[in-house]
Amino acid sequence: MKRTIALLPLLALVGTALPGCVAIAIPALAGSALAGSQVLGSKGGNKAAAQAAPTPTPTPTPTQTIKPMSPPASKPTSIAAPTPPPAPKPTAAPTAAPMPAPPPAAPVRIVSAVPAALPPASVPFAELPPAASYPDPARPLTPEQGNFARFVRYADASARQAAGGAELPSAMLVDPVALDGKRRRCAVGEQLVAVIDLDPAGGLFAPPATPAKEPGLALGLAVLREAGVEIAWLSDLATDQSGSVRTALEQSGLDPRGQDIISLRRDDTDNKEQRKASLGAITCIVAIAGDERPDFDMRFKYLRNPQAGEAIENVIGDGWFLIAPLIGK
Repeated sequence: MKRTIALLPLLALVGTALPGCVAIAIPALAGSALAGSQVLGSKGGNKAAAQAAPTPTPTPTPTQTIKPMSPPASKPTSIAAPTPPPAPKPTAAPTAAPMPAPPPAAPVRIVSAVPAALPPASVPFAELPPAASYPDPARPLTPEQGNFARFVRYADASARQAAGGAELPSAMLVDPVALDGKRRRCAVGEQLVAVIDLDPAGGLFAPPATPAKEPGLALGLAVLREAGVEIAWLSDLATDQSGSVRTALEQSGLDPRGQDIISLRRDDTDNKEQRKASLGAITCIVAIAGDERPDFDMRFKYLRNPQAGEAIENVIGDGWFLIAPLIGK
């Protein structure tokens, strides 16, 4: 019975100190029971000892026992504020921010590709002459290559007009049969292409094993590439000869990076006229260069009366250019 009386003040004290806090009240009860057993366990249970029991259990003792319990109340607070999870979000934002950085590198690549397109030992592109003054006196052309210079200037002027939003006349005729000379119109934004026929008159192109360097011709083609004009090389050689054609163009400096289009015969039913028409259907062929008239249009092959082809003859020098063979002469 005395034990019960001795425990009552502690229960009352714990109850008033932490109302409604069950998790902390349980350890407090265990501690007060221990304190009570020590006080009541002294000599024989006399009255003085029994009355002295309340004094060792004053407010400080439970207060000291409860104050250590207050840190657990602060622990949930520190756990409830998990700073680590939000921290990755700011770090994710900075990592996403540098991702747009690659686009600025694209223009640098385009600019640096221009000098690489020139043949080895060529002048920097900043020193290239304007197409209007091509050929460059430092890299002169032979007299028979004069029409090639006109071909370059015409295609370059077409590219400048297209950049200004002009609709260009194509080097391809509208009607595949008529001899009226009416030309297809190129849509704004179409890829511009200049076609060069590699086959000599009445024969097939024979890629030389060691082609001569052609710095003057290579310079003109570099001018066109810089203006945004694709170069397409055309031949009736079979496609299994593409490797030797590509090598000859690279070694001569006419296509040093191997970036131009090469169009060769796929089978016996395929011909240059069909492939040229297919290319002209998806691009704007602004100029064609070849060493004979059928290189421009096969209708020249079947004209019995030259006067009947007068309208298409007028396109020569204005989209079609008769040139000397550029390679493998």
